[in-house]
Amino acid sequence: MNKLIEHFNDINRSFNVMKQFALTALAVSGIVVIAAVALTTKRLSDLQGTVYVVDRGSAVMASRSSEDAYRDIEAKDHVLRFHELMLNVTPNAESVKRNLDRALILSDKSAYDYYMDLSEKGFYQRMISANITQEFVPDSVKVDMETYPYTVRTYGKLYLMRESNISLYEFESQGQLVEVERSPSNPHGLMLEKFHVARNENIGTRRRK
Repeated sequence: MNKLIEHFNDINRSFNVMKQFALTALAVSGIVVIAAVALTTKRLSDLQGTVYVVDRGSAVMASRSSEDAYRDIEAKDHVLRFHELMLNVTPNAESVKRNLDRALILSDKSAYDYYMDLSEKGFYQRMISANITQEFVPDSVKVDMETYPYTVRTYGKLYLMRESNISLYEFESQGQLVEVERSPSNPHGLMLEKFHVARNENIGTRRRK
């Protein structure tokens, strides 16, 4: 009888040990799950607080708290990209048309009107026939981010390069930026409106060496 009682006691002790082991394993599993959920939630929160902006064709990571500051960089990059496409001219009709199509994605009809005005005056035809290249070199871009639409002023120089000489022009343009949907062809999600040239003044010509 004593042996039977002792046998049942051993079974009970074994059962208690297994019960404690199971409870411990369950507690550890719960801690692991809670930790994993917490880490995942934090990671998602960090990702949601991160944005990417494109500056001169390169993606730059920024926090949402600094998004407004980077929006100014995006606005200036958008304006510079438009001017490069619109004003850098090679004596090649296909290149001019290709750059115009890309510039029009970043702007409204005012850019097309500017192109048509130059075209009707024979500007592009003269560039091609005389083998002249035009290069735009920016000095500065000023964007007023305090008002909407954002007012834009762009300053720079235009170089008309012929085989024999180079002519230099002081250039200034004005316009405004509005927000639009981002796309692969318009990564900043901005549109340049009311573009017009305020100044395009010849300040000298020098012979090429």
